Amino acid sequence: MSKIEFKEFVKKNTDLISFVERGETTWQKLYELYDLYGESSTVWDKYLKNTSTINNNIGSNFKDLVNLIKGVDLNTVQKGLSSLDKAIDAFKDIIPTKTPNIDSYEPRPTYKYFED
Repeated sequence: MSKIEFKEFVKKNTDLISFVERGETTWQKLYELYDLYGESSTVWDKYLKNTSTINNNIGSNFKDLVNLIKGVDLNTVQKGLSSLDKAIDAFKDIIPTKTPNIDSYEPRPTYKYFED
């Protein structure tokens, strides 16, 4: 088995790339499996079936998220945001704001030496 044939195998089965990117295996290990067992071995079931399971999990998680968002009562969210806004306004009134007096600023003379 040559490297070119292995590259063609990876192009056909792009799911193998995700295993290497996640650090679960290396290209060297995949190439050795390819060299020992070939393309049609059951060794590849581990890599090719897991990715479909992962993709299905992502899809089901997305569906769960959409269902969660559908169940949100927007009126309750609006009430919560308005009470949060009121709380922020109350803290603004409590915290003193200190503004610097810009008119009293006098720049230091550039060539003046200070004595100890």
